[in-house]
Amino acid sequence: MNSSCGFRSLFLLPLLVAGMLTLPGQTVCGEWPFDAPRRPELPTPSESAWAENPIDLFVLQRLGENGLSPSDRADRRTLIRRLSIDLAGLLPSPEEVQQFVNDPLPDAWSRLVERLLASPRYGERWGQHWLDVVRYADSDGFEYDDPRPFAWRYRDWVIKSLNTDKSFQRFVREQVAGDEIYPSDMDALVATGMQRLGPLRLNAGMQDEEKNRQEVLTEMTDNIGAAFLGLTIACARCHDHKFDAFSQQDYFRLQSFFAATQPVDVTLASEQQQQQHTADLEKWQQQLDEATGQLEKLREKYRSQVTDRLLEKLPAPVQAAVRKEPAERTVNESRLVAEADGILKVTEEAVDMAVARAPGDAVQLKAIHLKLAQLANSRPEAPLTVMAAIDPPGTVPVTHVLNRGEPGKHLGEVQPTFPGMLATSQAASTPTIQPIPLPAGESPGRRRALADWLSSAENPLTARVFVNRLWHHHMGHGIVSTPNDFGAMGAAASHPQLLDYLTAELVDSGWSIKHLHRLILLSATYQQQSEERESAARVDAENKYLWRAHRRRMDAEVIRDTLLQVSGQLNLHIGGPAVRLPLHPEIARLQYKGTWYPHPDLSQHARRSIYVFVKRNNRPPLLENFDSPSTLASCGERSTSTHAGQALSMMNSAFLQEQSLLLARRLDTGQDQAGTIRSIYQLALARPPTRQELRLGGQYLAEQERLIAEDHRQYVPGEDHALLALAEYCQVILNLDEFLYVE
Repeated sequence: MNSSCGFRSLFLLPLLVAGMLTLPGQTVCGEWPFDAPRRPELPTPSESAWAENPIDLFVLQRLGENGLSPSDRADRRTLIRRLSIDLAGLLPSPEEVQQFVNDPLPDAWSRLVERLLASPRYGERWGQHWLDVVRYADSDGFEYDDPRPFAWRYRDWVIKSLNTDKSFQRFVREQVAGDEIYPSDMDALVATGMQRLGPLRLNAGMQDEEKNRQEVLTEMTDNIGAAFLGLTIACARCHDHKFDAFSQQDYFRLQSFFAATQPVDVTLASEQQQQQHTADLEKWQQQLDEATGQLEKLREKYRSQVTDRLLEKLPAPVQAAVRKEPAERTVNESRLVAEADGILKVTEEAVDMAVARAPGDAVQLKAIHLKLAQLANSRPEAPLTVMAAIDPPGTVPVTHVLNRGEPGKHLGEVQPTFPGMLATSQAASTPTIQPIPLPAGESPGRRRALADWLSSAENPLTARVFVNRLWHHHMGHGIVSTPNDFGAMGAAASHPQLLDYLTAELVDSGWSIKHLHRLILLSATYQQQSEERESAARVDAENKYLWRAHRRRMDAEVIRDTLLQVSGQLNLHIGGPAVRLPLHPEIARLQYKGTWYPHPDLSQHARRSIYVFVKRNNRPPLLENFDSPSTLASCGERSTSTHAGQALSMMNSAFLQEQSLLLARRLDTGQDQAGTIRSIYQLALARPPTRQELRLGGQYLAEQERLIAEDHRQYVPGEDHALLALAEYCQVILNLDEFLYVE
């Protein structure tokens, strides 16, 4: 049985590091993953009748070696809910569930798989997984967290690439060197935006040009290591890797592929289009200045009032000193005024609150703020402008190994070289680099050489790492359970031969991602029940040999999207600029000081979460509570935490209460109470309620309606008590473990 590559004892650490000892039953991590993948022979386990395809043969073999057996197939309602959330990130409709349950044809499951793979929702769901890996965001991060207005084009490129089943080989090549390999394809230029997705501290007074440049190069290099190679190469920036055969020289040799690469916003518009954009921008700026001027004029009427109210709270001597002209103040009075300065500072928020208390001007204030919000979300976008990374013509800068990774501390010059631990032969470690003629000049061709190597069928990691990512998201954990670390400190593969088989299938299918999906989803392994078996759990508590399906909580984005779906509010518009959602008033006031304007079209607030503006320093509370990852680093596997904030957001947040009320109104169609309860269960849980659930639901609704009539009428005047009781019941169902988890 393979075991983790983690160390069992600190006593053994020196021997293991030195390569002098291998623990019993443990493979030496760092050997198998770095060999070129080869198609293995199919095993012939004794219980092969259970198998639906070759995947199951490999799984059966490992189960048999450990005295385990697979679980039975899950029922159809469970399967369609699992598959729909898995591939589309949304719930199946009651009609879809019923159709699948009643489908008598033997290919019902495969047709369902094909329908969901063909849905545009597939690219949105699986695009999110890739965006996690490349740490996508719509802002820079760090102190100022400035927006990146064109980042969304890369996000849309990812979604489109997946929906059209772009080969994974081309998917890699476009992101690394799309501008060089496919110079006439604008989408390929958009794809190079991957090199610009990391957080960057290029502000806050940083004036050292070399340090700024090194920040950019470091992000590009680390991105390649995490996303495509599944290695923690960032460790080698400052010193040789402590556990993998990856030296500091290897790090900077890899970095030298990007020596000439520059982050640029490329405008592909004609001169006429650019002139029109300039005119539109001037008109927009004029409107913005007018609205800002109106706001300032309105505020000015109340600024002195706010100051006077603040002043009234201070002691009389301070008030008298403040009201004097500076030249007339004594030394002590000047000191009192200086001490009171912070207290008397009038904020725009305080002035706006004063305006809002004036009936006449409050209406004008609201109108101006609405106008400003509309303008903030309608700034003329530069036509066909993309966030890209290109190599301008000219001399390629020299790359040096940096002492402790510090810019300016040069240890020696290096040239582009593939890491020796990943080269299938010594000759393969040295790339052949030819300058590439481009319309704007000549590229050094370094990134193309890197793209060729990364996307080669002989590369030991690129395809393996990606296949493992697919397996992880379908099965609950990867064959290598550390998807961003295939090195010595990563976990050993639970089914190494299966991973190589799937890798060979990816390559032989023309690098088709959907082909891999089909293989996995049509396997008996994927279709197993998720119920625990005590006897199996004693042998394999973590279920790494897959004797059952993993029970998984929905991702944060899926929770939000399905809540909008069941309430009937979900906006399925595809693509476009990121949507800014409303913030808590205190956060908007204190942190953004009037600079955050949510989209004025309320229907946009119900867009899928992948289209929501990703601000590195401020994730939406619901998403953060349910473990949406930080965008400061590549995320190959999300954590699944359990804490009070999750329960509080599901029970008390305005968003949940709003969706529950909207769901209640959606269900308020005049049907009898039992029919209403059945509809809630079908929409949220993809099943009908049991008799006991019907009885308990009826009791709850009656009792809740009585309590609302007696105690809560004052809070919601004019609302129908039965509807409010139904909303409370809807919220109960949406808080069920069964809603939040995938069986």
